[in-house]
Amino acid sequence: MDAEGMRSHQRTGYPRRRAVAACLTCRERKRKCDNLRPSCSSCLQIGTPCEYIKKDASTFDAASLRILTQLSVIEGLVRDIHPSSSPDFSSVPTTSGGQKQPNAVRSSECDGFSDTKHAIFSLHLEVGYRLSTDELLRWPIFEELLSSLQRFRFVDDHDSEAYTYLNDLLTQSDTMGSKDQVGSPWDLARPDEISTEISDIEPLVDHFFNRVNIKNPIVTRQDASQYCRQYCTHGSLSNLETCLVLLMCALGAVSMEFDPSNVTQSPSSSSHPSSRLASLRLGYRYFVAAEKCLGSALSSVHSLAIQCLCLAGIFHMYLIRPMHALRMFHAAGSSLQILASTNASSAEGRSQVYSSLFWTCYKSEREILAEIPVSTPALRQPGWPDSYPLSNQPASMTSDMWASHEEDSWYFFLSEIALRRITDQVADVVYKYIDARENPPDSSSPGIEELIPVVVEFERQAETFRENLPPSIQFPDVPQFASTEWQQYSRGRYYRVLELMHRPFLFAAIHDPDCSAVVRVLAEKGLFNALRYLQHSHASHRHHGTWLQLRNVMKAASLLLAASRSKGLKMPHGWEAGIDKALATYEYWAWEFPSCKTYAGVILALANSPLATDEEVRQIGFA
Repeated sequence: MDAEGMRSHQRTGYPRRRAVAACLTCRERKRKCDNLRPSCSSCLQIGTPCEYIKKDASTFDAASLRILTQLSVIEGLVRDIHPSSSPDFSSVPTTSGGQKQPNAVRSSECDGFSDTKHAIFSLHLEVGYRLSTDELLRWPIFEELLSSLQRFRFVDDHDSEAYTYLNDLLTQSDTMGSKDQVGSPWDLARPDEISTEISDIEPLVDHFFNRVNIKNPIVTRQDASQYCRQYCTHGSLSNLETCLVLLMCALGAVSMEFDPSNVTQSPSSSSHPSSRLASLRLGYRYFVAAEKCLGSALSSVHSLAIQCLCLAGIFHMYLIRPMHALRMFHAAGSSLQILASTNASSAEGRSQVYSSLFWTCYKSEREILAEIPVSTPALRQPGWPDSYPLSNQPASMTSDMWASHEEDSWYFFLSEIALRRITDQVADVVYKYIDARENPPDSSSPGIEELIPVVVEFERQAETFRENLPPSIQFPDVPQFASTEWQQYSRGRYYRVLELMHRPFLFAAIHDPDCSAVVRVLAEKGLFNALRYLQHSHASHRHHGTWLQLRNVMKAASLLLAASRSKGLKMPHGWEAGIDKALATYEYWAWEFPSCKTYAGVILALANSPLATDEEVRQIGFA
C-alpha cells in the first residue's frame, strides 16, 4: 500500500472509542450520564452545551493520538531551550586590565532559561515592546535619519510620555466613537440588507471555517450548524446564537481565499476591484447587525459570549482596526479571566472551546499591546502546566474529510504556540543586549562576541523545530510558493525569529564600523532573513495579522535601509526590490488604512535623504 493509501486507511479504518466518563455538566450535577454524542440526554433536556474531557490517551482515536504525539515532540523542543551560554548583561567578569574574560559567557546563565518545568508561553510585554517597531526606530541611527519627520506623542501603560512616527493610535482613536471611519470603503453598507436564507448563509459560514477558523479554531462545526439552522428557521433574533452566526458571516465575507501564486508579486497600487469593495460592504452589513447583540456578550460570562467578543476582535483585525480589536479582545479576556479565577474553570476552563479561546485572546491582545502599549492585558498567564489547547473530541468530527482538515488546523495552532515560545526566549536575550548597549551600566558591559554561542544554539533549535513540523505545516524557502496559509504564516514567523536572533549583531555592525568580521557575517545573516521576510510576505492578502504584517515589513525594510548606509556590510542580493515591495504594500492598503502613509513616509525618509521633510513625504503619490 502506498503512503497516501496508508494515510487514508489510518484516517478511516481505526475504530473510534467512546469515552466512559460523564460529561462535564453531569459531573457537576452528579447525575448519571448516558454518554450520547453530540449531546447526552440530560444536557439535551435542560438545553445546556454538552462537553467531554478525555485525560486518558487511550480514549482518543488514531487522528487525535497523532496530534498528541506531534505535540510532545514540539513541546520537547521548547523545553530544551536553555542554552548554557546565555550571558548576563548587567555584570560580566573582567580581567585586571578591564578586558572581558573570553569564557565569561560560560559561567553565567540567564534566569529566563533556568525554569523549564512548565514551558508557559508568556509573550512578556515589556520585552515585546522594547523590540517593537517604535523602539527599533529609536535606535541612534534612526533618530538622526528621521529627525525631520513628525512625532506623534501618546501616554503608555506606565503613564510615561512616548512617541511614534506611525499614527495608528491617533487615527484609530479619532474614529472609536463612530461606527464608520470617515471615507472608509464600507461606509455605504446598509446593515438592514442581511439574509436569512440558507443558500446565502451556508457559503459564508463555509468561508469562515475554511479561511478563518482553520487558524484560530474557536468554533466547532457542530455548534455552528446548530446555530445556523436556528437562524435560518427563526430569523435574526436578539440572542448570542444569532450574533455568532452573523459574525461568522461577516468574517466569511471579508476573508480572502489564499492564492500562493502572487505572493512574490507587488500589488497593483491603484486597483480597488469592485469585488473587493463588495466583499467589505457585505461583511460590514453582517457585522453591524451582530453589534446589536454584542451588548449581552459584554455582560455574560460563558463560552458563547466570549466566542462572540473574540470573533468581533478578529473581524476588526481583518479590517485593519487594531484599537477596535483590542477592546474586543480585552473584554473577552476579562471574561476568560473570571472563568479561570472561579470554580467555573474546573469544568469549562479545561474544555476545548475554553482553551482555544484562551490562547486566541491571549496572543491577540498581547500582540497589539506589544506594538502599542496603551494598557495592561486582561489575561494573566495560564495557571496550569498542561496549558496547550485541547483538540476537538473525535465524536464531533462528522466526516473523514473534515477530520483531516481539522487535524491539520490543530497542528498549525499548536506549532504556532510552540514557535512563539521559542521567539519569547530569543526576544529576552536580544532585549537584554540592546538595552545594555543603549543604556550601558558601566564600561564593563559585555561585548557582542559573547552572544555568538547563544545564537548558534538558537539557530539549531529553530532548525530542529522546522524539521519536526507536521507535513501539512512544513514550508519551502522563498522564492518557492507556500501552498497553504498554514505554511505561509509559519514561514513568516520562522524568518522573523531568525532575523530577531541576529538583530544584536546588526545593531553592533550598524553603530560600530570597527566591529569584527564575525559580527559582520552574523549581521549579514540578519539582513538575509529580513529580506526573505519581505520576499515571503503576501502583500495583498487580507488576514487576522495584516496589521502586524505591515509593522513587521516596516522593521525588515528599516533594518535593510539602515544597513545600506554602513560601508562594512554586504547587502543581500535583491534588497532594493524588497524595499519597493514594502512601499507597494503600503500603497495598496492605504486605501483602507490611511496610516500606511506614515509607514511609507518613514521608508522614504530612510531611502531618500536624512533631511526628508513632511511635505516631501506627502508627495509619495497615495490616492
